[in-house]
Amino acid sequence: MAGTPSFYKTSLKDIEEQLAEVKKGEVSKIGFSAGGRPIYAVSYGEKEPIEHIANLSSALAAGQPEAFFGKEERKKQVMLIISAAHGGEMESIAATLNLISIMERGVDLKGNSWPKIKKLAEKMRIVIVPCLNVDGRARIPSDDPKTWTDYEREKYRHGLYPDGSPIGWPQCKVPHPRDPKQHAFLGGYFNDKGVNPIHGVFLPEEIAPETHIALKLALDETPDLVLDLHSCGAGPFFIVGNSSLPESFNRRQYYLDGFCRRMLSERLNIHRPWTVKGKERVITLDSAFYHVCGALPMLFEGSDGAHPRYPYSHEQIVDAYLTVIEGLITVGVKEGFKPSI
Repeated sequence: MAGTPSFYKTSLKDIEEQLAEVKKGEVSKIGFSAGGRPIYAVSYGEKEPIEHIANLSSALAAGQPEAFFGKEERKKQVMLIISAAHGGEMESIAATLNLISIMERGVDLKGNSWPKIKKLAEKMRIVIVPCLNVDGRARIPSDDPKTWTDYEREKYRHGLYPDGSPIGWPQCKVPHPRDPKQHAFLGGYFNDKGVNPIHGVFLPEEIAPETHIALKLALDETPDLVLDLHSCGAGPFFIVGNSSLPESFNRRQYYLDGFCRRMLSERLNIHRPWTVKGKERVITLDSAFYHVCGALPMLFEGSDGAHPRYPYSHEQIVDAYLTVIEGLITVGVKEGFKPSI
């Protein structure tokens, strides 16, 4: 699209083209969407398998966490990055494709080096899902949200009622699943069965395969941290604190939030006076990551560049994601991601 920088790649075609060039990582097809589209992951760093002789719930109830985590501690921390659980929030796709470029070539798609990311990432295992909600992304005939009007933004993100009026957020969460036939446009929030993958934990796998694919991948990898990448006008910020997590995990979220916000301020002059606290007292995909595999979940909302007070450029949007990733892996390598369970 005219005016969109070449490093700002967000389409499903862009993902497949870049993954086809991966040489240092390992690309895998981890499943198919509700609409039958392939979902990919790319991993870097040797995998240290864990034999689970009990699920996490049973192991902790028995006072034997080693029954889930294994008797020997892994040598490397593991970080799982999930991008675009909402297909209309494709800023995170641009970020992950730039991250893959750093892992492969040492520079992002702008040609800028991120030596700390490259160096520290080699000391851990990183697994990246460039786009979880491929149905939602495929539905949107535009690759650059910065070019959208306010109406297009609501249409592509959250969808339109039958009369063409915007549904908006959080109204887009009810009903759920949404009937695709009852919309003038089904927003990128949803897969082809009308499911928002973030709220698909307790839905059948046949209509919420993306949610189940993410959880199966998390169980297989047993990551120490899962970074769930989103975007909105008021970003960048983390959403931290969850009533379904142990208090020690909530404190760790606040700590990592502060560490990364300081980096955003010092490096990119992005200041945020607030910390956003999660309000949902339910099990979402993010909190389910903990209950399935004991990972520390971190939900990051990047910027879409559309807020009138924060009209960030394409470069600033991508660099904010990469700065946060650098901040997280800095702590992960130095201290480990999560507290003791």
